[in-house]
Amino acid sequence: MSPLPAVCCPPDMSPRTLSRFLIIYMVFAFGWWAVHLWRSNDELFKLETRVLEDNYRERGVNLTALQQTKEYTAAHKKWRKRRRMILSEGIFFTACLIAGLWIVNRSTNREVSLARQRRNFLLSITHELKSPIAGMRLVLQTLGKYELNKEQREKLCSNGVSDASRLQNLVDDLLLAARLEDKWQAFPEPVDLRTLANEIASNLKVRFPQANIRIEMPADLPPVQADKPGLTAVVQNLLENAVKYSPTASPVIFTAEQRNGKLSFRIADQGIGIPTAEKEVVFEKFYRIGNEETRQTTGTGLGLFIVRQVVKAHGGNIIVTDNTPLGTVFTVNL
Repeated sequence: MSPLPAVCCPPDMSPRTLSRFLIIYMVFAFGWWAVHLWRSNDELFKLETRVLEDNYRERGVNLTALQQTKEYTAAHKKWRKRRRMILSEGIFFTACLIAGLWIVNRSTNREVSLARQRRNFLLSITHELKSPIAGMRLVLQTLGKYELNKEQREKLCSNGVSDASRLQNLVDDLLLAARLEDKWQAFPEPVDLRTLANEIASNLKVRFPQANIRIEMPADLPPVQADKPGLTAVVQNLLENAVKYSPTASPVIFTAEQRNGKLSFRIADQGIGIPTAEKEVVFEKFYRIGNEETRQTTGTGLGLFIVRQVVKAHGGNIIVTDNTPLGTVFTVNL
């Protein structure tokens, strides 16, 4: 049997295609060698049998009597032992090969996914940085070139402050995301969740005038012990996502309750929803649903990553469920 030929891969093959090509090649190569060993064992047994037949034929021993001799029995046992060895090792190596190929394929797919997410992040962060900077530049150029009345100046300044706030929130998210990967710790203090939610909702309505955010909390809701900047980032990102991914003026409802000293709050929207297969991966860093080049909503893919990490640092959890009749509900338990 001729040796297995070498295989050359095209230099422009993508990592995922290359991975699949190598998997197919390795399975084929392993099967080829297993068949080769099996046939070689049979050929070796036939050769040993012929040698014994030649030796015993000279002594006048027929084939039936030959099969009763110790030499033939030993050769037959060796043949069966080699078969069992090939079969057992084949099963073992097949299991190892499948496990190894699964790990390699999973790692390759993850690297491809991370590369795509990093690309999406670079595209989105470029847009997110350029928009507020361009807005503030336009405001300054307009104020410098034209004589405006008080009302016009106030409107321009308000737009500039809105762009500056948007840029500040983006920088805060980037810094917090970096800190969260470096064992960020929460520093609890009493936080009035109602006041915090109302402030964030007011700021969002500046950017999204059609936002319909409803804060529905008990009047006697006690302050929660939490890291204020961290809790602010959680509420900010969840409310902003709910507004961005919901139809214009559709209600976004923020409710909260406290039981046995534990705070639980829910943010429910009536937006596009999250597919079941993506309810877990949306919390990964840089992950965003859809393609960055065709997506209509803005964002960096850091919001839900920050939310989960901050909630985990507080010893809590976050649950994603479907809203009725449509939309998504994020439930945070602290």
